[in-house]
Amino acid sequence: MSEEQQKDDYSVNPNQKVYDMPHQVDHEVNVVKIYFAKQVPKMTWETKEETYTVKGGGLVSDVKKKYEKKGRRNIQADQADSVKLKAKESVKITWEEEVQAKKADGSLDFDFERINSTTIKKKVWVVANCEGASGKLSVEIHENKLKNTENVYENPVKFLDGEEEKSKIEFTINGTLVYAKEITMRPKSDEDLKKLIDKFNKRDDRNAFLYFKAEVTGTEDEVKFPDETHEFLNKDNERFEIRYCNCGNNYDITCTRYSKRYGPAYWGSKKLENYADWDTLIEDKKITDEEKAILVGMSENEGKLDSVQSYDWDLSGEQMIVTAGAMQKTVDHTGKGEFTTQIEEFKAQYPEKYDELFVSCGWTVDSGILYYKDPADSKAEKITGNTLSNKIRENCKESLFGKTVECKPLQPIVNAVIDKVFQEKQVLDFIKRLKEVVLPLTPTGYSYKLSDYLKSKLGKATALDHHINRPGYVQDDFGSALDRFFAKKDANTAKENKTKKEGEKLEKTSRNPGEWGEMHGKYEQEILDDYGNKRRGTDMDKRYEKMQKNANLSS
Repeated sequence: MSEEQQKDDYSVNPNQKVYDMPHQVDHEVNVVKIYFAKQVPKMTWETKEETYTVKGGGLVSDVKKKYEKKGRRNIQADQADSVKLKAKESVKITWEEEVQAKKADGSLDFDFERINSTTIKKKVWVVANCEGASGKLSVEIHENKLKNTENVYENPVKFLDGEEEKSKIEFTINGTLVYAKEITMRPKSDEDLKKLIDKFNKRDDRNAFLYFKAEVTGTEDEVKFPDETHEFLNKDNERFEIRYCNCGNNYDITCTRYSKRYGPAYWGSKKLENYADWDTLIEDKKITDEEKAILVGMSENEGKLDSVQSYDWDLSGEQMIVTAGAMQKTVDHTGKGEFTTQIEEFKAQYPEKYDELFVSCGWTVDSGILYYKDPADSKAEKITGNTLSNKIRENCKESLFGKTVECKPLQPIVNAVIDKVFQEKQVLDFIKRLKEVVLPLTPTGYSYKLSDYLKSKLGKATALDHHINRPGYVQDDFGSALDRFFAKKDANTAKENKTKKEGEKLEKTSRNPGEWGEMHGKYEQEILDDYGNKRRGTDMDKRYEKMQKNANLSS
């Protein structure tokens, strides 16, 4: 958090009252600000100590290093760093550790951190900073329709306080300075919620902007507001955004067929080549120009950034739940898979986006398993596995082949893979897979890595292409290609040596690709032409031919 943000929101650190709450003024109620927030742990530094007994000797400084980790500071020892310790000698270590603060009653303490947006159905905190000793502060939520012809909400906005529907938040002013109430951003009845969703879905941008209106009653003290409107969050760049994801029938999903099995597909339109933020990623040094070329060239064999389908099956013959994105990551019949992992990582990196794109639309990931629950049906249960894949495919059959069909569960997945933040996640996952998973692999029977053999863009793309589709075969199949390459080279060498005298005979081709020198490009191409066509998998020869012709992978 920047210094300016800290000054703007003292509640992240209540000790910063100097910025907007200098002191309580007798006979005055001053409503300083009201905002939406999330609850965050209030952290403090706690002194800890431990006596460490060394096992095999070493310096005191070595012992101190053992205590270094995130959330610790000011690590000290009762002896100088340079002191040499013998086996079984002890040293006392003290440090400060960041822990969550506790209230006087022993319960965990929290602060409030301002947020600028949320999604309907989500819980948020309404926080008021108010100086004063008496009275009642009443707060209503309103929608500013801005350029929209009509509001989504009826003002004042209805919300849930626990299980009770309300349209007003009330705080008793008692000198506390900070007042907070957790609410849920939805009306009580499912029927009213559905009407609200229908209104959101009629807007091009499925969002609305909310602000607060406040009044103070029940006090004889002078009441002060920042201005005569008594409004908060209703100025440019202050308004609070509430969103609803595109969970409705917004994308044309087609019933298709693969090997006599029917299932829904959204073919997508966004090629990886046309990804909007390539330049930014390269500028930020998240990827290189060569890596971009490899991904773009290879991705012609995969789906579009926004493609989603559910007609495939895994190697065991079980139905896949879903396959999505440019890398065509899958969720298998158990709810696990690479797409599940991708969503789980996205959840950790962008929790609010995860809530917006997945949770609010019924999709959740828990302990490595992807689940779906119809968000419009309060009685629905979470499902995964074959139950889920059957639900996704329930409207696909021979009579509907090639026609647009309803598939409510897939709509949010399409919407998610279209999202800008999730698309960046897809692109960076491609690179991570290439650099951290594929190129470090060692072909079966050899001691050098794929990165030692593959220097060309085509070579790297071919290995990545294979790993995406048949990851378990890459090492064996590349090893087999090397076996054939060296067998051929050795046979040619032996044939030539039959005509040569002793001292003139040729050596076998080195097994160390680092010794190939100027011949590396030629040798790599020979290996690649064999490996690319003979890799195990579906249509691998055609996929390789397509990459050979792709201009991004030339040279």
